[in-house]
Amino acid sequence: MSNPKYVFDTNIFINLKNKYPSDISVFVPLWEKIETLFDNGIIISSDEVIEEIQKGNDDLESWAKAHDNSFYPSDESIQIIVKEILQKFGALVTKPKKPNSADPFIIALAKQNSCVVVTEEGHGTEINPTIPYVCNCYGIKCIKLMDFLRENHF
Repeated sequence: MSNPKYVFDTNIFINLKNKYPSDISVFVPLWEKIETLFDNGIIISSDEVIEEIQKGNDDLESWAKAHDNSFYPSDESIQIIVKEILQKFGALVTKPKKPNSADPFIIALAKQNSCVVVTEEGHGTEINPTIPYVCNCYGIKCIKLMDFLRENHF
């Protein structure tokens, strides 16, 4: 298993499912390569993301559970980073649209493992922080799905 390089946000998995469904043959190679990178530990995510995926109650939940070893638990070291993030950027999880968000766990996982975050969120502001905004404050690289696909020669 390689060192992780990317941490996927929940919206990446949901967008992949919705825009590039695995039951359409032209997208099968995309899913196969994502799975290979996931299974090889190049892509990781947080257990908190699985919890968000489960809310959809669909095939994506089964897919995530089949790859649950790539969804890292929120151990004590992650929780310490999450607490620090929330002290500075509490609005990250108190936005009306996103209660119980995995966002600080994704950022903490990336910080701890020196990873790039992959998300479709917009940049945000100090008043309305998003994953890219907080990542920027911590010096964590944050990219969109298309940038990830290009970097990995899909």
